[in-house]
Amino acid sequence: IVPPEGTRAKTRYWKTGFYHIAVAAQVPIVMAYMDYTRRISGLGPVFYPSGDIEADMKEIKAFYVGIRGRNQQQFSALDV
Repeated sequence: IVPPEGTRAKTRYWKTGFYHIAVAAQVPIVMAYMDYTRRISGLGPVFYPSGDIEADMKEIKAFYVGIRGRNQQQFSALDV
């Protein structure tokens, strides 16, 4: 499991190491979530990276819109 933000401090941009690892290893990314507000967690879709990081990250981030972490003020899927 590699969290996309890669840090516990406030951050504006997602780190992309998880994406590069998946592309290099030729494996899919299974999107998981923990929604602190609704007190639920789970697995999302299996995502197969195309190698176009900009397009793929838009699709990945779209999945996380509306899911709220414990420290909502520190990060958002809407951040570019």
